[in-house]
Amino acid sequence: MMSSTNLKRQNKIRIKVVNTKREAREFCLQFLYHFQLPAFQEQKKELDSVEIFNRVQEFKQTLSLELTADAQAFVATMVKGILQHHQELEEILVKYLKNWKLSRISKIEHTILIMGIQELKYHPEVPGKVVINEAIELGKKYSTKESAAFINGILDNVFKQELNRNE
Repeated sequence: MMSSTNLKRQNKIRIKVVNTKREAREFCLQFLYHFQLPAFQEQKKELDSVEIFNRVQEFKQTLSLELTADAQAFVATMVKGILQHHQELEEILVKYLKNWKLSRISKIEHTILIMGIQELKYHPEVPGKVVINEAIELGKKYSTKESAAFINGILDNVFKQELNRNE
C-alpha cells in the first residue's frame, strides 16, 4: 500500500519552465500548429490581443508549461504578428515555393516557414542566420531531416531576395 506522501508525489504534475527563445519558438510552433485545426479557422480571424493571450494561457496549461516573462512576451508578439500579417506571410511563402504547391507542404513545415518569415520580416533585430537556423532545428525535431534543406532554401531566399538582407 502506498503512503499518502508517495501518492502526492506520484500525482504531482511537473511544470516545465520555458525561458529561452528557442523554447519559446518551439511553444509558438506547437500553439500555431494546434491553431490550424479546422475548428479554429474562422475564430482566428476575429481574435484580439486579450483573446490571443487567453488562448496561449490555456494551451500552455494543457502542456504543463510555464513561460517566463520574456518568453511570454516573445510568444505573444509572434502569435499576434502571424495572425495580423497572415495573408502577407502566405503570399511571400507562395512566391518562394519553386515547383511546389502550398497544399503539398506538411502543416508543420508550413507553420515553421510562416514563423520564420514573420521573424525575418518583422524582427530585424534578430540576425537572419539565427532565425533560419532555429527554423531548421524545429524542422529536424518536428518533421524530417530532409525538411531542413527545404526550410533553409526557402527562408534563405526570402531573407536575401525579399528582404534584401545579407549578413
